[in-house]
Order: sequence, then structure tokens, then C-alpha cells
Amino acid sequence: MVKKIVQIGHPILTQKTQPVTDIDAAEVRQVIGDLLDTCRATRTITAGLAAPQIGSDLSICVCRRSDLEDQGMKNLSDDVLWQVLINPQVTGESDDLSEIWEACLSIGEGQNMLYGPVLRPAEVEVSFLDPDGKEQHFEGDGFFSHLLQHEIDHLNGKLFLSYIANPANIWKSSELDAYLTEHDSYPPVR
Repeated sequence: MVKKIVQIGHPILTQKTQPVTDIDAAEVRQVIGDLLDTCRATRTITAGLAAPQIGSDLSICVCRRSDLEDQGMKNLSDDVLWQVLINPQVTGESDDLSEIWEACLSIGEGQNMLYGPVLRPAEVEVSFLDPDGKEQHFEGDGFFSHLLQHEIDHLNGKLFLSYIANPANIWKSSELDAYLTEHDSYPPVR
């Protein structure tokens, strides 16, 4: 079922989630289905979604396989495009950092969605369980690295805004779009 996205200010967004202990539990299967349905319904504006964003305290998120899309795989089936991660953990990260502008469906809507530059490890390794209970591992770099870290942060009660020290670096979608149109690049970080 497509769920309404929980917005900033709701306490669930700043709380650590509970680990999944029974993958076959009805609640777990429901949350997985709701996350996938909601991602598919918002596919033009989302790269991922975490359980707290739909009101659940379970440690589950979904990430769009942008790494595969970047390799030229443009017509991926939904089963391949959207990866469910249960109890994900970052198990390794690079010393090199990358800065990418991030946004979040839980921080504003439409033209009021907020964006900002976030500095994160350029590469990460992540371990998780898939919906069949099998342990999986990903290595991500670039945007996919940021995406994995962003969604895992949600499961730990952390929003991307906490990485932005200067509020002058937070832009509304409408303002950022206008800047990008005029300058063909992101604003300088202050």
C-alpha cells in the first residue's frame, strides 16, 4: 500500500529503529510491501526510502540501484531496481570523501523540498539481509554510496540536515532549480 511520507518534526524520524528478528513476520512483510509500493509510486523523485519515513520503527530500507543504472542498465525490472535492505550496517568506508547535494522526501514537499551539500565517505561497504533472509553485501561509490548512507542514517534516527553546519547551504527546491538553470552548476558551499 502506498503510504503518506512522515515529515520532519515527527519523533519517529529521530529515533533508532528496532532490528528485524523474524523476516517472515506479517508486520515485516507489510512494511517491505509498503516501502516498495511507495517507492514505485514516487519513482520520479525518490532514490530510496526507510521504514521510519512511513511510520514504522523496523530496520528496513529500500534503495534504488542507481549503481546499475549508471552502468547503462536503464530498463531494470522493479525486482532489480528496488533493493530491500533489512538490518543494514556499514561495514567499511573509504577515507576519501565526496560532496553530493541531497534531499529527502521527509523534509519538505514539492517546490518546498530542501536540498543541501552533504560530505560523506566516497565509498562504503554495506551488509544486510535480503527479503529471503540471505546475507548480502554491497559496495557503493559516488551517488550510490551517499544513497546507502542516507537511508541507513534514517534507520539510526539521523537526517541529512544534521551534516550541514551552515543553514545558508540549505536551499528550497524551487530556488535551487532557478540557480541551476541560471548557472548550470550547484551553488558554492559557504
